[in-house]
Amino acid sequence: MRTVGAYLIYAAVVLRGVVIFADKPQLKWVVVLLALYGLLLPAERWIVRRRSLRLAQPASSGPSRSGAEEPTLAQAWLPLLYLLLQSGLVIGLWLIAPYEDFFATLFIPLSLQAVLFFGRSLGFLCIAGFSLAMAGPLLAAKKGGLFGLAMTLLYSSLCFLVGGYAHQVQRAERVHNQNQRMLGDLQVAHHQLQGYAAQVEELAAEQERNRLARELHDSVTQTVFSMNLTVQGARLLLERDKERVAGQLERLEELAASAMREIQVLVSQLRPRSVADEGLPAALRRLAAERQAHDGLQVTLIVDGERELPEPVAIGLYRIAQEALNNVAKHSGTRQATVRLNLLEGASALEIEDHGLGFAPHAALSQRGHLGLAGMTERAREMGWRLSIDSSPGHGTRIRVVENPLGGGE
Repeated sequence: MRTVGAYLIYAAVVLRGVVIFADKPQLKWVVVLLALYGLLLPAERWIVRRRSLRLAQPASSGPSRSGAEEPTLAQAWLPLLYLLLQSGLVIGLWLIAPYEDFFATLFIPLSLQAVLFFGRSLGFLCIAGFSLAMAGPLLAAKKGGLFGLAMTLLYSSLCFLVGGYAHQVQRAERVHNQNQRMLGDLQVAHHQLQGYAAQVEELAAEQERNRLARELHDSVTQTVFSMNLTVQGARLLLERDKERVAGQLERLEELAASAMREIQVLVSQLRPRSVADEGLPAALRRLAAERQAHDGLQVTLIVDGERELPEPVAIGLYRIAQEALNNVAKHSGTRQATVRLNLLEGASALEIEDHGLGFAPHAALSQRGHLGLAGMTERAREMGWRLSIDSSPGHGTRIRVVENPLGGGE
């Protein structure tokens, strides 16, 4: 659009010049000078591409204080020569016809090009030079000095207006290029975040697989091993004491049912209902009912308060209760447990207690077979809560998880 506007101004000056000088001897020189001016107009696009002087593109010398990127001296000589030649042609037209004010219109495209070439500071300095160059011929016009002053102000204001337009175009192009670069950076960052998210998901899945592997080893694998021993014993009794085989088969049936219950528990853990949807108290009630159905563990649930916990905290407390009840069912030697959930403001806590065999916590944490305890401790630390284990042989176990007021770990 900028090029079209420049050519339209040039075409208007040519038509007016031909009309005015059609029957005058200066016609030939006016046509020659205007033709040279028109032949040089396309050079502006070539110079911009050749020297990359658009302000939208970064210059090697860096940004100037005014925010525009100024060309170096090595870059400036070619556009400066272009402007001097074009200005000389306009002045030459005034030397041939000193009283024609419309030749000043040819400085308007040059004003736009000056800002495109040199940026705001040097560009407007060139426009000031154009204003001085046109002041002499216009003030010397036949219509008087007042008319010349008015035309000088008019054409100068048009030149500065076009220069300001060019500067705004440069700023828009520069911002556009910056936005494009930022968009590219954001796309790269987006792909990196997607990669990080995939790694986090893979790590979480790996941790869950490890947990399930421990559960299978601690429960189902041991039960299947016992089933294998029972089958071997039944086979030996079949040859020596057939009457005792029935007892072994009953034991085998009990072990198979126990293994099935363990597998059902693990499957329900793989596909739990959303704790966030039903709330932590309701999820704990459902968990208690599942333990009763699967292994006969009677769980008494006591809930105080109605505070809504953040979803990660609610899920973490649910997992801790789930792991603690698993340990009660497997190791405590009792079929009763109590779960207390305190949701009062400033005193939130979860407590799982049984009156079973108990154990030595420090010794158990150092043994490989009790990774569930370490997992509960780590989960509580990740939530910003504190987990404590109160137990001793023969006196039962109490696991307590308390909210840390500072929101940090232990």
